[in-house]
Amino acid sequence: MGPTTDLIRITDFEAPQHSEAATAAIEMVDQIPFELSSKAVIEGARVECDVPLYENENWNDRLESYIQAVLADSGYTRTGRFMTFQSLKRYLIQRSRLEALYREHPEIEDIEIDRPLIIAGLPRSGTTHLLNLIGADSRLRALRRWESQEPLPSLATRRGEVPDDRIANGQVALEQQNLLIPLMTNMYDVPNDGIHEEVELQHMCLSSLLMAAGQPITGWMEGYFAEDQRPHYAFLKRSLKALQFLEPKERWVLKSPQHLAWIPTLLEIFPDATIVCTHRDPVSVFTSWITMTCYATRLSRDPIVLADIIPHAQLLQKRLLDGLVRDREHLPEVRTEHVYFHEFMADDRGTLERIYERADLPMTKRTKSEIDHYIETHPRGRHGKVVYDLEGDFGIDRDEMYTYFSDYLEAFPVQREGPNA
Repeated sequence: MGPTTDLIRITDFEAPQHSEAATAAIEMVDQIPFELSSKAVIEGARVECDVPLYENENWNDRLESYIQAVLADSGYTRTGRFMTFQSLKRYLIQRSRLEALYREHPEIEDIEIDRPLIIAGLPRSGTTHLLNLIGADSRLRALRRWESQEPLPSLATRRGEVPDDRIANGQVALEQQNLLIPLMTNMYDVPNDGIHEEVELQHMCLSSLLMAAGQPITGWMEGYFAEDQRPHYAFLKRSLKALQFLEPKERWVLKSPQHLAWIPTLLEIFPDATIVCTHRDPVSVFTSWITMTCYATRLSRDPIVLADIIPHAQLLQKRLLDGLVRDREHLPEVRTEHVYFHEFMADDRGTLERIYERADLPMTKRTKSEIDHYIETHPRGRHGKVVYDLEGDFGIDRDEMYTYFSDYLEAFPVQREGPNA
């Protein structure tokens, strides 16, 4: 499918006009009895879990803290709380499966995560496209979208007793998203077998910035930034070892915006990593990010109060950029590649060749063919282009935003973009 020139303007950020399918889903959830509490999450996971439930006092305390932050937010809808309940239950089941796998195979601890390629950059700065280009290289191990939702197969699947249903489950979830909030694909185009962020594995230890990225639970987010994340990055590595055991490949390619805030920690846990930092005009990034965030909250927030969501998103982006500015001296020059958005969009293949050279990874003929195939089958704008209008949609002055992110702009030679770039 080739790119389309269709322009899509979202006009109902604050008062969503739900589709019939979304309205029906909201009404259905209203009929489902559930309680968003740590006790209910634990007991619900216990009923559904196929291995002994992971029981840990610290994990339970973290669960309670997060749930209380959600419950304190009066803007959450019943549908939003139900989705949170289901997600937390899934995290606990997955953690239980991980621990069961380690009990059966303690040799997993000895697996090395050798010289991973780690992409660190803001959302909307080209990280997803770059990740999927590198992830097209069949030599490399990456987390697929379906795998990010259910990283560990069931016990029966591992024993060969039943087929693995995780790919099918992921496709159902993606189709439901496309039905309920269809424009998400226009802004975040990652299919079920596309490459996703590995930090979703940290959901199993309840310390991923993604848990606060889409909702204005600012207090919980501040607690995340104040906490020592070394144990949680060590857990990330532990999870990668388990997945490497289940499906071994040469090297990992990883990516997340949250890494910008934890560069010393990242390098402590992955000391031989090649780091790829992506850079883009932070105001263009924010314009795209806030558009996607406000659109995505339409099922989980009522009313949608932009005055709540916007400051939270601004603070989150500033925290990430400030972390990169603060810790940039820790980046090893010989193993760091800075990728600027305008250069990447103009020459994605040339950018990849520089990254591969930096990572001491041969760009083979087969690799070039795999990457070319991905580029040909995933053209930008193939679903239509969403119009991003910071001033018109959100009443935010672009010049003021440049001032807000001035420290980052002084530290890195980022090219400014025009509105709706």
